[in-house]
Amino acid sequence: MPPAKSLSATIRVVTGTIIVLLAFLLLAGGVSIPFQYESFSILYKFGIEKTFLRTGKMVGISLALLLFFQILLASRFTLFERIFSVKATLQLHRINGTVITCLAILHPLLIKASENFTPYTFDKKYYPEFLGIGLFFGILFLTTTAIFRSSLKISYPWWISLHRLNATLVCIILPTHVFWVSETFKSGPPRTAAVTIFSPILMLIARIWLRRLQSNKTIGSG
Repeated sequence: MPPAKSLSATIRVVTGTIIVLLAFLLLAGGVSIPFQYESFSILYKFGIEKTFLRTGKMVGISLALLLFFQILLASRFTLFERIFSVKATLQLHRINGTVITCLAILHPLLIKASENFTPYTFDKKYYPEFLGIGLFFGILFLTTTAIFRSSLKISYPWWISLHRLNATLVCIILPTHVFWVSETFKSGPPRTAAVTIFSPILMLIARIWLRRLQSNKTIGSG
């Protein structure tokens, strides 16, 4: 494929628009799941508590999908960079990361609001919720270290290694949280859809690490 500057503006605009529309359609399909496949927890809620719970689930699903987009952006695919440019891709990665963090804060607040902020007991049945707490701090760490790297005086090589490692842990833990925290994703089309999203996320993470290892080998041999 020719470099970005040789692509006509029409091709870039049309292709970019199609990609953006597909992303919005995927998000729309995701947030419709709590309406189409109501879990028992939603069915037994009423009034504002039901609204809080359904909205919290919508926010959580949106967060997972935006994380999928985030990994796509971080994968540095030539196609994306030739359509949107490297600068725009990096900027979108930063903006998307901020949105993910905001959703990560909002999601547990809405879920707990639907339960009148009743605290969890240290019972093994709540392990998916505790994994969710771990995810929250993992995402918060990713964002704060990216924004305040200079203030924290973290060198770029150290930061990028920590960033990739933490992002990998988040992407590994997230499927377990999603599949077991709600009945919605334990079977049927929602589970199939989740597997369809999480499988490429894990493959993209593996691709990023393999490229990193190959790069280190090349530098070492040089």
